[in-house]
Amino acid sequence: MEERGAADGNPARRDQLQSARGELVPGGVGALGNLRLEIVLVLALGLLALTPGISKPPLVDWDEATYAQVAHEVVASGHYLDLTWNGQPYLRKPPLLFWEIAASFRTFGESEFAARLPSVLMGLGTLMLIYLCGTATVGRLAGTVAAIVPLQFYFFISRGGRDCATDAPMLFFSTLAIYALVRARENRRWMAVCGGAIGLAILSKGLAGIIPLIVVSMAVALIPGFEMIGSSGLRVVYAVATITAAPWYIYQMLGNPDFIAIFVGHETLARLTSHLEDDTRPAGYTIRIFLSEIRHLWPLALPLAALIGGRLRAGGLRDAIARMSATTWLWLLWLAVALGAACAVQTKLPWYILPSLVPVALLAGTLVARALQSQGSVRPFAAGFGILALTIVVAHAPDRWRAISHLHHEQRLRSMPSFMMGLAARRAVALKGPGQLYFAGVPLPTLVYYAAMRCDFVSDDQPTPISDVIGDPQPPPVNYHDLVMVNDRGESTIVANLGTEWRVSGPEAPRDQRQLRRLELEAPTGISVGTPPP
Repeated sequence: MEERGAADGNPARRDQLQSARGELVPGGVGALGNLRLEIVLVLALGLLALTPGISKPPLVDWDEATYAQVAHEVVASGHYLDLTWNGQPYLRKPPLLFWEIAASFRTFGESEFAARLPSVLMGLGTLMLIYLCGTATVGRLAGTVAAIVPLQFYFFISRGGRDCATDAPMLFFSTLAIYALVRARENRRWMAVCGGAIGLAILSKGLAGIIPLIVVSMAVALIPGFEMIGSSGLRVVYAVATITAAPWYIYQMLGNPDFIAIFVGHETLARLTSHLEDDTRPAGYTIRIFLSEIRHLWPLALPLAALIGGRLRAGGLRDAIARMSATTWLWLLWLAVALGAACAVQTKLPWYILPSLVPVALLAGTLVARALQSQGSVRPFAAGFGILALTIVVAHAPDRWRAISHLHHEQRLRSMPSFMMGLAARRAVALKGPGQLYFAGVPLPTLVYYAAMRCDFVSDDQPTPISDVIGDPQPPPVNYHDLVMVNDRGESTIVANLGTEWRVSGPEAPRDQRQLRRLELEAPTGISVGTPPP
């Protein structure tokens, strides 16, 4: 009663008690209603982290160039349900990102900027949702710290916002679903938002979009404070998610006989049960990648130890666990489900840990706020260690950002040879007339996108040699990794070789040499680099 009376007379103390119980903090619920300084800070830092190089070529091999090409063909054909890549049906991913990129292309014109813009916006939106989650449940300090923490995660920068990737919308809508769950404790209508967000997450990245559905279901069943949502609230979530996501999947299953084999069989079940990555990785690989991604947060162990010590002295371990807020349990559950899913999948790709990084950020923000706002005898230790931890993390941030930028730049450079070969193909078209491309090797999406023409890929293990495929009665000698163009008159020309291009413009080539090569390819035709012709 004394605590309640003190809280009634002290709004700041009342908010602190509400956040400790996991209730919504009134000042945090409408955080976007007034433009606050911390919101400007989060958005400014997000833009600084996610937009460098947004307009620069190339779109990297595989994901970026593949998705941009699919969107290019969507705009060119006007077929938004029947996706294609390189003129062939594309059934590997759900459609949401391609629709977003197509809308960006139509609005801003086709370019690297337009291809990456939807992912950047999704990344900024995820940061805002993290801020809202932390602010609504613990306070503005927690929300601000939590929203800034992901900007030191390499996979959030690269896959969650900067690159053109399906992970960005999946992460945004997954975070929106959890935020809606938090808000649904005061207004059940948020459960419809939760279901819609889960449906859109599934339309972004398939099975990975089910992670928030599992978290929501388990939270309602297991965490005190969320049980009030009940089975009726879960029915709303399942119904709205199904209505949102099911129509496209049903359309594909009924209209495309290869959908089950490719999307369900290869892209979903095979990734769960077998190793599809280039190099088979051990069972502990996912945990190792996760720990390396969050290791810069080690100073937060100092205020955590102080808070745990204070709670143990005050009432013991059982009391400390009982006093944990409902939202802290929710972040821990979210982390366990997301990281457990990444570990369970047999295909070990490093960015599969990305969904687990959002609850890590929320836990970090909650911890810092609890330490700096602690009361009683533990305050000098918890607050002091909290300030020390923040100082160390912030001081380390420039080095972390430089390392992230270096890794990202190296990734772009690895696609530079494919980009140059695409420009060489466009130059060949300008000089010899339109035709068809053939490449003796594995598919190179960056080549397809920048060549702006269909390319048949003939690998060295296929029974038909590429010299027979191109149809020229007197073809030139063709070696592995050669790019060949056959014009409309049936004349074949070797346009480029990947091995040669790698030495001239690859990651280890001098920068001046890459620039000279690019100028050489542009000179004869005046090609506008970065935007394929319509």
